[in-house]
Amino acid sequence: MSYKFLVLGLLSERPMSGYDIKKHVKTTLGAVTTASYGTLYPTLHKLLAEGSVEMQEIPQQGRPSKKLYFLTEQGRNELMAWLNRPAQADQVRREFLLKLYLARHLGAQQLREMVANRRRETETLLHTLEAGSHSVRTVEEQWIADYALSMCRAEINWLAQFEAQLGAA
Repeated sequence: MSYKFLVLGLLSERPMSGYDIKKHVKTTLGAVTTASYGTLYPTLHKLLAEGSVEMQEIPQQGRPSKKLYFLTEQGRNELMAWLNRPAQADQVRREFLLKLYLARHLGAQQLREMVANRRRETETLLHTLEAGSHSVRTVEEQWIADYALSMCRAEINWLAQFEAQLGAA
């Protein structure tokens, strides 16, 4: 999971503090990812250094200043470029789910293309897994093969239903 794009995507919704980001991830994106302060703050500092976000300190009475992070135009451009790229193979499902969550930044046609591409990728993976399942040697390998096949089939089914909904909209 790319925390860089998680942070950029959330900041595209509204300015947030590190605490706000962590809380939002926990309550809204818990099925996709987790985010600790040890991951979020280094990511925010890196994005600040790169110019992808800006920070404003807001004084608070009797407490330390609140640091609000804002997305810059550069950060918005990076987010849009990432949303339009295929997901990385090592984190495909999580990255796709994050992209789906942030899809409000895409046009309807771009969203349909993203979902259709994901379905085609998953169908290709299913065919590869089906071909390889004939060479399974142990019961444990069979469990893994069965799990992977059922996950692919379930995802393809969901994607097809979602594409139908998008077509009707």
